[in-house]
Amino acid sequence: MNRTDRLFAILLEIQSNPRITSQKLAERFDVTKRTIYRDVLALMEANVPVTGKAGEGYSIEEGYFLPPVSFTKDEALMLILGAGAVGQQFDLQYKKAARSAENKIHASLSRELKKEVAYLKSYINVFFGMQGEQKELHDALMKIRRAILEKKRVAFRYFKPSAQSPEPMVREVDPYALANYFGVWMMTGFDHLRKDLRVFRLDRMEAVLVTSKTYERPKNFRLSQLQQEDHSLRTLYTVRIARDIYRWVKEQPPYKIVKTQTKKDHVILTIATSNEDYLITWLLRWGEKAEAVSPQSFRDKVKAILAAILQIYEQ
Repeated sequence: MNRTDRLFAILLEIQSNPRITSQKLAERFDVTKRTIYRDVLALMEANVPVTGKAGEGYSIEEGYFLPPVSFTKDEALMLILGAGAVGQQFDLQYKKAARSAENKIHASLSRELKKEVAYLKSYINVFFGMQGEQKELHDALMKIRRAILEKKRVAFRYFKPSAQSPEPMVREVDPYALANYFGVWMMTGFDHLRKDLRVFRLDRMEAVLVTSKTYERPKNFRLSQLQQEDHSLRTLYTVRIARDIYRWVKEQPPYKIVKTQTKKDHVILTIATSNEDYLITWLLRWGEKAEAVSPQSFRDKVKAILAAILQIYEQ
């Protein structure tokens, strides 16, 4: 990257991440901190209102706008594909916004770049599946998004596969964040029933209502903290997998595989997870090609499920 490109990139980085430090910038652009100091000074000499104090990082005065930017072919393609892919997962309002953004990006390109991007786009697609077609999901997504913006509590009926009763429970939650994991929308918030943070799947919600009750999100809340599984809750499980399906097993591993032992006709996997029910569901999908080995309670639970299934077919 030449210096002109780096200066522009540093400016974008500071605007996107206020209070970013010289150390972070140096790591981001693979240069020394001294180089960053010189580059920031060059921006200031070019009348870019960069401010910074030792230990507080750099910021740019509010209200400063960059001049119009031009996109490379790869940048334009990624933005257009990204807008289309994300638009699939949102409700109609945001789908329209995604299409509008795509059109604006496309309009900013030169005639030659438009042709190249259109050609590549016709052969590259990002598809999340059919979940986006569910009207109930769109309705929940729209209401929860509004509740987060307005800081209002939501109430809904929630279905849970591990619940003792098939009837849904009514939950009241202060919604803090929305996230999409592998095409599944999840809401994180303070659950007033459990008196703690909980994560809820939107496709398991029913009759979502935005209430008039307001809340304040904790200042120390960070979504990234919830994306990390609590390792202290993990248990180690051992399963035996037939060699002829191991290739396919690796495509969708159940959480974290911590050890693999390859034998002549089978593979022994040691798996760490805090969700035993999910692991059992995953194991049963492989039929006689997979076996629960340990701990004994895990093996016994799988045997009990298989016995119940067998009883159905023996009636």
